[in-house]
Amino acid sequence: MLDYECLDTTAKFKIMNISRLLDRKSNGFSILENNKVFWRTNALLTYKRCPLYFKLFIADQKEQKLDLPRNIALAHGIIVHRAVEFLVRAYLFGLNGSTNQLLLEVIDNTIAEILEETNNVENKKLFKDSIEYGYLAKKAFQAILSLNQKIIDVESVYLFENDKFILKLTPDLILSNAIVDLKTTSKPLSNLYIYDDYNWQLSIYTSLFDVEKSYFIYVSFADMDVRIVNNTEQKNKTEVLETINELTDKILRSEYEPRKNHLCRFCKYQSKCSLFNK
Repeated sequence: MLDYECLDTTAKFKIMNISRLLDRKSNGFSILENNKVFWRTNALLTYKRCPLYFKLFIADQKEQKLDLPRNIALAHGIIVHRAVEFLVRAYLFGLNGSTNQLLLEVIDNTIAEILEETNNVENKKLFKDSIEYGYLAKKAFQAILSLNQKIIDVESVYLFENDKFILKLTPDLILSNAIVDLKTTSKPLSNLYIYDDYNWQLSIYTSLFDVEKSYFIYVSFADMDVRIVNNTEQKNKTEVLETINELTDKILRSEYEPRKNHLCRFCKYQSKCSLFNK
């Protein structure tokens, strides 16, 4: 186990072989001059799920933007993540009281930012009341504290590099011996399904940060409640690195074949996919 408690920020960055930070608004993928591939974790997992979708949605796009109202669920997730990040940072700085008004300001500012970036300034009705987001963020924060581990970092960027790729890692939370991934859902907590993508994401984080455990904290808008789920499907570090290397080799060969997956029925590129046009 990597003892983060004994490391300052600089040491942590050196151990993770940090090379540089890239804009989080970029599409999360680039082939660098030395033929090394830069991946954002979500982009890597999108390519793993369906190379054709990756090409059309990520590789062919210069910048990723939310499409409202189509992606309103993703917008809800961004707001809850920002709110939880604020609560965690306030806790780490010892600001344990009088944060309610500041929390609502963070939520309101995030909504305004999303509306401005998507040119939907008049569509605030798409969002829930700020108090609802704040309530769920507080419940998620309490769930984090209930894990009884020291909070090491929250929503920070790390880069892992080897001879083939640079991988941008942005874990929601790093604890003393666990990674926590926050997931929002419109479904009841009794109807949860953990997709393979989610397990792979946490497996990448636990492997490269060398921690033993990982948890999902599901935030349900249907139940207005949260649930901690212990991730029991973790892949080992050898499998993780072999898979990333294999995906990197495939994309350097421009392999963009479609792959059937659980999101096919929702895909907006069905007209361009051979799986739907046989």
